[in-house]
Amino acid sequence: MTQLLDVARGAYAKLPYATRSRIGTVLRLLPARYRYGSTYSSWRATLKRTRGNAEAIRTMQDQARVAMVREAFAKSPFYRTSLSKIFGAGFDPASVLDPEVWSQIPLLSPESVSDIRDALCTRPSSELDSGSTGGTSGKPVRFFLDRGRSPIEYAFVFDAWSRVGYREGDWRAVFRGVEVLESAVEKDAALAELRFSIFNLTDDLMARFRREIEENRIVYLHGYPSAIGMFASWLLRSGHGPMPKIRAVMLMGERLYPNYRESIEKAFPNAELVPFFGLSEKCAFAVEVAGKPDTYDFEPLYGFTELLDQNDRPVTVPGQRGRLVSTGLLFKGMPFIRYDTRDEATLVEAPSAENGWRLRVERIVPRRGHEFLVSRDGKLIPILALLVFGKEMDDIREFQFVQERPGEALIRVVRPKDGPEPDVQPFIDLVSRKSNGLVTITCEFVDALPTSPRAKRRFIDQRLDVSAIENAMNLQPDAVARDGVE
Repeated sequence: MTQLLDVARGAYAKLPYATRSRIGTVLRLLPARYRYGSTYSSWRATLKRTRGNAEAIRTMQDQARVAMVREAFAKSPFYRTSLSKIFGAGFDPASVLDPEVWSQIPLLSPESVSDIRDALCTRPSSELDSGSTGGTSGKPVRFFLDRGRSPIEYAFVFDAWSRVGYREGDWRAVFRGVEVLESAVEKDAALAELRFSIFNLTDDLMARFRREIEENRIVYLHGYPSAIGMFASWLLRSGHGPMPKIRAVMLMGERLYPNYRESIEKAFPNAELVPFFGLSEKCAFAVEVAGKPDTYDFEPLYGFTELLDQNDRPVTVPGQRGRLVSTGLLFKGMPFIRYDTRDEATLVEAPSAENGWRLRVERIVPRRGHEFLVSRDGKLIPILALLVFGKEMDDIREFQFVQERPGEALIRVVRPKDGPEPDVQPFIDLVSRKSNGLVTITCEFVDALPTSPRAKRRFIDQRLDVSAIENAMNLQPDAVARDGVE
């Protein structure tokens, strides 16, 4: 039977809301093993069976790492060339289990992926899905992803959520950057999601969200920390909170800053927080350790994740900072082997049999900073919610937002060295639609973007006093949250 989550990524998600509503009501009646498919059920069983079994985890991880390198060496033009150059044409992929051999594999940089993505693939890109990072560094990383990945991804996500009692089919209120109806609220029965628009979080709209949560007896919240943090702050300052019936808040997509955490914990006093760290490239997945804020365990069956110092050597001393480098173990269409994520973290505990081969780190600082545009009516719009890349941005390689007035922003686009200037209008229209017309974008083509003394590009040249708005909403991140690579 067709797996629902794959359909949701394709045709199902593109259906008119009324059609999806009717289909979703029927699909919801099916048992989870049919809605999510056999691959999902198999992975849920595997994660349950191996929990606490360090020997089984290590064996599976080793086998998956060798299998990934073998596939890449046999079928990817890039990896075939690079690995042959280092190890010779007779390279044995099983040898990568030797740490000395593994360390000789060059790191894969985000900057190079977009340019060599076809050569990285192990099969024609026409058989894969296009993907992209949010691009908040000013240059999004573009890549390809396996089709049929959703059931596997959700097996890991639902396994993490299960620790707070969440089960397949439980309804959750979703605060993410998805387009919903003009009413700003949408139900998807098949996925058990009550979706809220987060592009214009007015007091009236948040009051409606609260009513919808109460009327639908929702006990799980899921979404961006910034959006849920704004909702939590509104609950507290408006007198409509706290909401003690909320059991858990599942957070993703952004770093959870201390002040967001404080507001969320006060607004939902009986809820457990389950933040997780993931990558659009699908090569690493980590979940916050229960009772240890800002400390994360990496899932060893999802990816092989390393923490390297500035000389690309493993960080072995707890308390030292390093860069997260990860090798995906699940999706072979475009292998990410020793991918330098550019994210930083502090080592808490290196992988070992005692901890189930889980790398434990704290203070992950994502490569993309937390940024806002200011809407026409003075509200903050999380930039991550606007940057859902598709065909609208296919020809745009490097860009930067500049904002001087609320509701207006300039996008600077680097013109190609060869060929015509790209058509930016589809993206401008997308931003206008997703922000409910509260941000108007104009375009300027430039030869290069300005850089900092360290050659970093600011994704948003924000000239408005966003900090004043954040302070007014009790959302100002602390100084620690501003550290990092980007």
